[in-house]
Amino acid sequence: MQEDNVNPSIFRLIRLPDLVTLANALLGLTAILMVAQSPSNVQHASILIVLAVIADGADGAIARRLEYGVLGEHLDSLADVISFGTAPVVIAYSILSSQHHYPACIIGGAFLTCGILRLARFGVIDQKGGFIGIPITTSGLVVALYVLAFYGEGGQLFLYGLLGAMLLLSALMVSRIEYTKVRDARLIGVMTVLLVLMVVLFYLDSAPGLMVTAWSNLILIGLYILSPLLNLRKNQ
Repeated sequence: MQEDNVNPSIFRLIRLPDLVTLANALLGLTAILMVAQSPSNVQHASILIVLAVIADGADGAIARRLEYGVLGEHLDSLADVISFGTAPVVIAYSILSSQHHYPACIIGGAFLTCGILRLARFGVIDQKGGFIGIPITTSGLVVALYVLAFYGEGGQLFLYGLLGAMLLLSALMVSRIEYTKVRDARLIGVMTVLLVLMVVLFYLDSAPGLMVTAWSNLILIGLYILSPLLNLRKNQ
């Protein structure tokens, strides 16, 4: 019995939030596999990243209200690397590679590297009440929303915009900019409803509705990214 306490079965350590975190990772893996199967699947892969974001929020909510285990924090970071670091880079590369192979490799590598560094810093530095640098979840979601909102437009402007957005997000992830943690239940609720609605509209094949909800989410996230600058001007 004492030996079991020292070296317990992995299955005894898993809690309900951990299962949701594993679902997050599997959604990211599925997005990667879909793009590997066909580059035309980039929008479907992007909607899986949106689902992974919903799962990422759900595991934290379940852990706070029901139960949490010793695996949770470590599993969360590992899942985030797959769903919000690797999967967005694979999606972007499949879109960019035919015309911008080397920039896609360099900026994609920077995005993943900065995301990993951001997760590592979060694990070793106390960030009570907020975040230092944009979370990798936010960065991965922005890439997915950008693809969902603009992929049908095509053209060089879309491609340069994707490269520029990923480069900016890479810099923000490893920046020292402080972001407050959103705790307003109404704002969290609106964002969640918009994300769920976007998933529903995608599977209903409603392109106009999907574009509107993707734009709405991008605007909300854009305001959050600009919030330190807005707060600075307000304090002055």
